[in-house]
Amino acid sequence: MDASRKNSRTFAYRAGVRIAGSVVACDASAGSDLVFLSHAPVLGARGRRGLPRVGGGRRQILSTDTTLTLLGPVGDRLRAQALIAAYGRPFALGDMRLEIFPSGYLPGAASLLCERGGRRIVYAGPIGEGAEVRAADALCLDARLAVPGVVFPARAAAEAGLRQTVRELLAAGGAPVLAVESPALALTAGLSLDADGIPLRAHRAIMDAAAIFKRAKLPAPALQRFAGRLASNEVLLWPAGAARPHIVGSRSPSLVLVSPQAGDPGRRARLGVSGGLTFPLGADFAGLLRYVEATGAAEVALVGATGDDLAEQLRGRGLDVYNLGPPSQIDLFRAV
Repeated sequence: MDASRKNSRTFAYRAGVRIAGSVVACDASAGSDLVFLSHAPVLGARGRRGLPRVGGGRRQILSTDTTLTLLGPVGDRLRAQALIAAYGRPFALGDMRLEIFPSGYLPGAASLLCERGGRRIVYAGPIGEGAEVRAADALCLDARLAVPGVVFPARAAAEAGLRQTVRELLAAGGAPVLAVESPALALTAGLSLDADGIPLRAHRAIMDAAAIFKRAKLPAPALQRFAGRLASNEVLLWPAGAARPHIVGSRSPSLVLVSPQAGDPGRRARLGVSGGLTFPLGADFAGLLRYVEATGAAEVALVGATGDDLAEQLRGRGLDVYNLGPPSQIDLFRAV
């Protein structure tokens, strides 16, 4: 790679993704005049503490109203310095034309299109089912879950598999405990089980997430707080990284990992879970390839890629592809 090509690239990484030659940073915890937040949990608790406080300088936050609401108290204080944008409504910022559009990842999640000097720059972030596409000259997207050979099921098929697994565990007299990778994913799983008439109990963090979803006027399942007991027909929703719950009585918990990475034996072993159900959260390897092709981008930056497989495939198509930031930099699995 010659130095001139590297220096002309559109994206750089410094506590988040920066668009070169502009005041725009994306999913960044520090610096820049305008910080675009693609979805609520993107920065994790530590990163959110780095966001501007009211009166703390000229930096502004660009996001959707739903994303700010899902940030809870942090989002409330950010509203005083927020540019709240609606999907598909472009606006001008200096010599740039900006537009946010649905990324399909989580409620309120968005991608950002920046047009300047005749170039179209897209920061996609993580994408999921229903992601809209914009034509781009340069593209940046989250590639954390891009694992060759791993295919995510459609959401409807994943929910059907979850309901069947839970029914089988209950019929066998087990105490189903769903170890879920994120509160938002736990609520999605819970809605499916709730609609099937299955009573649910949950960890405090998932209860809190449900309250925030309701505040944002988003659907949330009916939950009861777990206090050590689980009735014979109940299912427990539990954060995957939390200590294993102790259930009073003779029934032993049947832990099932619900995650886009449930098929990874190493991840199940680290969490102490034997069974797993692959549940989509974002796009898989093939989905990201299709998305890049649909944008027509010649320059592609990948954030959080855990290997070089996706980059190599894209380079084989003649694209300028490079990785940004260390793996696992963006926190997809904490908080709402």
